[in-house]
Amino acid sequence: MSAPASSEPGAVRDFFTRLGDVASRLVKRYLPDAFIFALLLTFLTMAIAVVVTDTGPGGVAAHWGEGFWEVITFSTQSTLALLTGWALADSPPVKRVLRRIASVPDSQTGAVFVVALCGQLLGLFHWGVVLIAGAILAREVGISMAEKDVDVHYPLLVAAAYAGLLPWHQGLSAASLLLVATEGHFAEESMGVIPVSETIFHPFNLLLIAGVIAVVVVLMPLMAPERENITTVPKETLRAAREPTAADGGGTAAPHHARETRMKAFLLDSSVICVGTGLLIWIYLATLFATEPFMDVLNINVLISAMFGLGFLAHASLRSYVDVFREAIEGASQIIIQFQFYGGIMGIMVYSGLVELIANTAAQYATETTWYLLVFISGGIVNFFVPSGGGQWTVMGEVYASATQQIPGTQMNHMLIAFAMGDQWTNMVQPFWAIPVLGIAGLTIRDMMGYVAVLFVFVGFVMGGGALLMGVVG
Repeated sequence: MSAPASSEPGAVRDFFTRLGDVASRLVKRYLPDAFIFALLLTFLTMAIAVVVTDTGPGGVAAHWGEGFWEVITFSTQSTLALLTGWALADSPPVKRVLRRIASVPDSQTGAVFVVALCGQLLGLFHWGVVLIAGAILAREVGISMAEKDVDVHYPLLVAAAYAGLLPWHQGLSAASLLLVATEGHFAEESMGVIPVSETIFHPFNLLLIAGVIAVVVVLMPLMAPERENITTVPKETLRAAREPTAADGGGTAAPHHARETRMKAFLLDSSVICVGTGLLIWIYLATLFATEPFMDVLNINVLISAMFGLGFLAHASLRSYVDVFREAIEGASQIIIQFQFYGGIMGIMVYSGLVELIANTAAQYATETTWYLLVFISGGIVNFFVPSGGGQWTVMGEVYASATQQIPGTQMNHMLIAFAMGDQWTNMVQPFWAIPVLGIAGLTIRDMMGYVAVLFVFVGFVMGGGALLMGVVG
């Protein structure tokens, strides 16, 4: 299947192709690795705090230490959200579906279009699922195209999959929007409990999501390079993808398997226990949803529970689930480590007064019309330093809520939508969450970042325009 023929003239396609190539070459040459990026941001934040606040070097170091451990709760929740999403995405039935989808396109344009569209839909469902399932889909599409002898630029496919992270904070797994819908959240005194009907399912939010998806599925195929500049799937990725894995029920037995007793092996391979566990979780969730309105009870912990339940049901054996979970932990190890360093950055910003300086300055110059645009922009800036939606909301939530109350005519739910857009927007040029995607795809951050950087610019106009429009229409 090919995507619908574009009505854009050849000059437009050539422009975006050259733009994507230039951006990709620049990023490959100058962007540091993700962990180095985190460390550089740490020292940069320290320097800024010393220069623009009254905190000295010793105080900044102390604030870093406080923040390093203060994010442990959100770190655990975010890690579980990623790992449970990974385990579901890397299950046999999900991979069978992804491989069937991968067999559909028969041209480079169609391949990029399919990956981009599926990535957007997966991102709206769950940010952990899109990181893994999107990467698997990009890999499978690349392999399918190679088997059909159709040249497809593999880094662009992976970039299209990673772009699925663009709408995540406006979708079902939106961290801040789920947190403020939970009774007892830390900012409840200043803003109350705001149900997801006023944020995730608000008509304006749904309209903005549609605009973002339209830009992504149109723009990504336009950046496809000419044949001589195409990089196909690496041969080692082809080989690795065709080796049986734990989730597929094949591969070499792990050392601990050889030492199992018959009873242990029976329990690990029992579908009754695994499926029963999944059903137990979903019985709990069904009871919860039957006694309370869905939009009133949906929060981050409920979402993680749902992903656990789906994962057990999809794998159907504890051996498959445990082995894939082990692989997920290994694949997410850099994220888990870096999260604490970003917590340190958060500590510097919070306790030195940098966050208040950013938000209060914005509020000082904001009006009812411009406030949501400033929230969007500042949320995008802070996401460089705290690349976790929940973690960033912990840093900025009280300040944004207070500033919103100070500006007549503004609404909390609109502010939340603007914040969510800013947080997800700069993920396109912040490499933190690209780590698992690149691990599965067998690429480096430099291979794809140029393409998502171009996307960052054009989607920024849609999101920024939407934030401004919210201020205009009220």
